[in-house]
Amino acid sequence: MDSESVQKVVEELFAFSILIADTEEWDFISARLAERKFFTSDSCYSFAMARDGVFPFSRYLRWIFKPTKTPLGNVLFVFLIDSTLLLLQLLSTTAFAAIIAIATLGYQVSYLIPIFLRCTSARKKFPRGEFNLGRFGVPIAIISSIWLTITSTIMLFPANYPITKKNMNYAVAVIGGVAIIASLYWIFSARHSFAGPKRTDTDPSPLPPGHITAEDAVKESILTAPPSPETRDSRM
Repeated sequence: MDSESVQKVVEELFAFSILIADTEEWDFISARLAERKFFTSDSCYSFAMARDGVFPFSRYLRWIFKPTKTPLGNVLFVFLIDSTLLLLQLLSTTAFAAIIAIATLGYQVSYLIPIFLRCTSARKKFPRGEFNLGRFGVPIAIISSIWLTITSTIMLFPANYPITKKNMNYAVAVIGGVAIIASLYWIFSARHSFAGPKRTDTDPSPLPPGHITAEDAVKESILTAPPSPETRDSRM
């Protein structure tokens, strides 16, 4: 295929993509795909937190529905929360805009807190994992904390001027409200029951037989089997 033919094909594909992008059907498909992605990730996050006992009713949220082997209570919980947030725009577009404004800011704050604690109060207590930065870990954590603090502060500024009730960035109010509720929950309840994330690699209890696959059994038999006479002779 010559260069002129390739150029014509590229132009046709580009024109077709613009035609699809301008249709309402494509917007609907994109929104549904994004919705599935966020709903799945939110369900995974909340199930991990319920498994570690973060929520007040964690034992109901981590309950596994046997027919589908999924945390049904957790999925319904996330569905109700997401639906409530989406319905806010029917009551107040300003409140809905404030929820949307903390989408990126919330991620940054969630990264900032553990990184900042890693290089301050938990500097000598934090257990190192298989992947760590060694002696460069603390300097990189300090630089990351400074960067996240500056960028998070910038995200609290209003996007338009002059500032009115409608274009005001209410993300600071949402972040402050969540921080107050989380602090009160920690003081009066969570600090007495939450012991941190569960680490499966340090759990000495063996897995039940139902969780051991045939492949795992073969690997274990190979590792625990005594060496054959030929192997012993080759090592000598």
